[in-house]
Amino acid sequence: MTFRQMMERLEAITARLEREDLELEEGLRLFEEGVGLIREARERLTTAGARVEKLIGSLDEELKVEEFKLQELEKSEESK
Repeated sequence: MTFRQMMERLEAITARLEREDLELEEGLRLFEEGVGLIREARERLTTAGARVEKLIGSLDEELKVEEFKLQELEKSEESK
């Protein structure tokens, strides 16, 4: 199930739980399903966040290296 599908299913579960004619057993089943979907979604968001932080960190390192190389190049040109 994609993340979007999970969100759509959670919206459907919420809408169903808000109905007054819901039987207790069905409500509990839907609630349990919703909690499972929320846990899975949280795990996926945590994983995605870690990946983004890693990519940004590696980008920062590349930028620092490039900035350092540029400064070194400018210094060597100034000394000529």
